Amino acid sequence: MNKKDNPRLKQLVIRVNDEEQKAIEANASKLGLTVSDFGRQLMVKGTVLTVQKVEVNTEVMSVDRRTIIGLASNLNQLTRYAHERKELPQIEELLNKLEIIIAKW
Repeated sequence: MNKKDNPRLKQLVIRVNDEEQKAIEANASKLGLTVSDFGRQLMVKGTVLTVQKVEVNTEVMSVDRRTIIGLASNLNQLTRYAHERKELPQIEELLNKLEIIIAKW
C-alpha cells in the first residue's frame, strides 16, 4: 500500500520540553528518520526499524533483505543465460562482489 492509497490525514500532538525534543530529534536523526517516522514506528510497533548502512570499498551501500533478494534474482537470471548460451558473462566478478556484501551483512 503506498501513500496515495492510505494518506495520513490525522495528526497527533504531544507535548515535550526542550531536552525531550532534542533527545527525540537526535534519536531520529541517528537512525536516518524524520521525527514523524520515528514517532509513528515507536508508537505503533513499539520498536523502530531502520536499514543499516554498510561500507564496501569506500562505497556506502544500503544492504537490506530486498537488496539481497534482488541480487540473488539477478544471479539466477545470469546463470540461466549462461546455461542457455554456454558462456559465463562476468558471473565470477558478480559472485566475488556478492560474497563481499554478504560477508559484511
